[in-house]
Amino acid sequence: MPTVSVNTHFPGYEIIGELGRSNARVLKARHLATGNLVAIKHFALNTDAETLRRFRLESELMTDIRHPNVVSVREVQLDMPMPFIVMEWIEGGNLRALLTEKGHLEIPTVIRLGLQMAEAFQAIHPRGIIHRDIKPENILFRSLPSGELHFLLTDFGVARLREQSQTLTGQSLMTYEYASPEQFENPRGVDVATDYYSLGVVLYECLSGRVPFSMADTTGIATFMREVLQTPHPPVFLPADQFLPPSLSTVLDWTLAKNPAERLSDVNELVLLFGQANVEQLQHRRPTGLRPPVVSRTMAAPKPLPVPELPETIEPEEEPARSFTGWQIGIVVMVVFLIGLAAFYLYEGKKTGADTTVAPDSVSVVADSSQTEPMQEDTATSSSSEEPVESTIDSTQLYSSPAPNTETSPPTVPIAPPDSLKTAPDSTKTGN
Repeated sequence: MPTVSVNTHFPGYEIIGELGRSNARVLKARHLATGNLVAIKHFALNTDAETLRRFRLESELMTDIRHPNVVSVREVQLDMPMPFIVMEWIEGGNLRALLTEKGHLEIPTVIRLGLQMAEAFQAIHPRGIIHRDIKPENILFRSLPSGELHFLLTDFGVARLREQSQTLTGQSLMTYEYASPEQFENPRGVDVATDYYSLGVVLYECLSGRVPFSMADTTGIATFMREVLQTPHPPVFLPADQFLPPSLSTVLDWTLAKNPAERLSDVNELVLLFGQANVEQLQHRRPTGLRPPVVSRTMAAPKPLPVPELPETIEPEEEPARSFTGWQIGIVVMVVFLIGLAAFYLYEGKKTGADTTVAPDSVSVVADSSQTEPMQEDTATSSSSEEPVESTIDSTQLYSSPAPNTETSPPTVPIAPPDSLKTAPDSTKTGN
């Protein structure tokens, strides 16, 4: 049954029923022109101008986002007496209803939720949009034919508007429990890290069925705030049959860090951790009977390489060393041979040179001695017989040297050997 008049407040739409209320009212409606189901979110009458201005900017930006993990905004009507926006209809409902029904979610579903929320962050954060109100009520889901759940993020900008129009004590209890520590200290100065903290609280609740810090467990807002700001989050308690992947535990620890500067706030790193958690979950679910082959293959790897065969592979390396030594010896022998050959030729060259210079003199001396042998007695008594000998020596020196001593020989000495034959008879004459 319609709760609001179709023609008065939401022209073009037929109101089917109310879906919920928080800081705004959400209605299920049908678009009259197309027949498509939609969700209409409207604000109270007489909303202040500043809230409407900022919401207009936020809504106009959201109409440009088309992402499978973000609920799309189809129409914005802020000039109406009751301002409203029109969003796509998600049949499944929100995460709060799912947790109320099941208590907690299975590990694969939690990993899938985290991956899809990371995709939503990657769509909105680069545009400068900070959701500031991540909680189960603002995460919708629809069932896929495969049986898996598809999650979408909705209700953008509402937390920003609530921080400007209301005080902290005017927020709902649910907002307290999902708010980041910096939202208590400086609500208007938060950045994208606050969305990561709120997502960590949602993941914690999906695993354990409860939030890390609850208002029901404290005596007042001051005690609750002190716990959120100072106390580390308690460990996650899972049912006995569930395995918590280490990477998913790391996501909880890093997203729930108190200091936003130390908190995980990189979407790529978040996606990587969720991917590792998914692999760890699949490995844990593998039947134990299928695991030994992997181990056996690893254990059998050293068998093709027995240790006793190692010296045999090293022995052939010694042959190049022996051949290399023989090569060196060959070079040394060749060098010694060449040195010896050079010395031999040098010695023979010197010997040949000596023979060519002495041979003419010996011949001439023998010839002269044969001519003067009968005159040995006369040479002993006369000194003039020594002159022919000197002349013959000088004549050989003339053949070998161009500049002989001319002081000791008379001008007639350089006469050819026929002159020496003439001097022999003269010596006999002087003896008579």
